[in-house]
Amino acid sequence: MIDTSLFEGVLQIRMSRYADFRQASWVCAYLVDGLLIDTGPAYTAEELTNFLKDKGVKVAVNTHFHEDHISANKYLQDAYNIEIFAHPVAVDKINKSAKLYPYQEEVWGYPVPSQVKPVGNRITTQHCFFEVISTPGHDLDHICLFEVNKGWLFTGDLYVTTRPVVCRPNDDMWRTLEDLRKLRALSPRVIFPAPTHIVKEPNKKLDELTAYLEELGNRVDDLYNKGMNAEQIRDEVLGEEGLIADATQQQFSSLNMVKSFLRKHKDHNGSRT
Repeated sequence: MIDTSLFEGVLQIRMSRYADFRQASWVCAYLVDGLLIDTGPAYTAEELTNFLKDKGVKVAVNTHFHEDHISANKYLQDAYNIEIFAHPVAVDKINKSAKLYPYQEEVWGYPVPSQVKPVGNRITTQHCFFEVISTPGHDLDHICLFEVNKGWLFTGDLYVTTRPVVCRPNDDMWRTLEDLRKLRALSPRVIFPAPTHIVKEPNKKLDELTAYLEELGNRVDDLYNKGMNAEQIRDEVLGEEGLIADATQQQFSSLNMVKSFLRKHKDHNGSRT
C-alpha cells in the first residue's frame, strides 16, 4: 500500500505491506525535483514503480543498503533506466542477494539485487543542491542528504524518535551522537525521516535526542564502571525488553542499545558485556 503527502514541493511516499498503515511499519521515500530518495520495501516495489510512471523521476539515491530502502531499485531501473547511487560501502551489498531474518522477510520482503553507483559529495538536480553527509552511526554505509538552500534534511533511518529504547546490533550509539551533532550544526529547517512523520521543529528535536542519548550513554558507562554487566544495566536504565525484541529475533532490543554504548570497553573487559 502507498499513501502520499506533499510538503514544500517534497512528495513523501509512505509505503507498507499492511493496509492500515500502522506507523511502526511505514517506510518513507521522498521525491523532489526529479530525485527519488530511497525506493522502499519489496512488497510495494511494483506499486511504487507504477505510481512513479508520470512523476518525472530522473535519478535515485539509497540512504543505505537495508532491504526497506532499496527494494524497488531494479524495478525502477528496468522501467525507467535511471541511475541509482549509494555510499561506496553499500554498492557491493546492494548488488548481491540479501540474507534476511524472518521478521524482515515478513514485514519488508527480499530485494532483487540491483546495480548502483558510488555517490559523490553532492547531488545536483535542476533546482536543488544536495550535500551528501556520511552518518555511519546507524550503519557504516548510511548517508543523509541536505539541501543547502531550502534547509531540507533527509535523514534515512538516523532519526526515528527523540527517546529510542531499542536498536540493531550494528548500530553504534556513540557514532550516532557524533552524527546528530554534525546534523545539528547545519541548523536544518525541516527533517524528512524514512520511518516516520516530517519533523517541522528539527533543531529542538535534534537537541532533545542528543541530550537523551548523552545522558543514557553516561548512565550506561557509570553503571558499567560500578561492576554491572549489560543485562543488569539494561534492566536498570531501560527496563525489561518489549515485544519488539522477540518479534525481531532480538535484532531490535534494549540490550543491543546498552551493548552499543559499551562497545568501547570491550578491549578492557569484554567478558561483562
